[in-house]
Amino acid sequence: MAMRENVLLFLAVWIVLSALLSPSTEIFLTVALIGILITLEIGAFYLPRDVKDSLKFSAYLLLLAFAFIVARKVYEVIK
Repeated sequence: MAMRENVLLFLAVWIVLSALLSPSTEIFLTVALIGILITLEIGAFYLPRDVKDSLKFSAYLLLLAFAFIVARKVYEVIK
């Protein structure tokens, strides 16, 4: 098995386990973001450019969702 498949297999297993074990959507999105960022760092040399671009786009979307989650939690604390 090539390193590229190992990196993508890691991400797939990470996402499935996160979905099964996360008690809320917010935690799932946060853990999925962590998995994608780990995959981008580890697989930087092994993944083709189009896969890296897709992962970066997913990371940006999840960062946006994370920002909204944090903003909502801060609002709840201030309120």
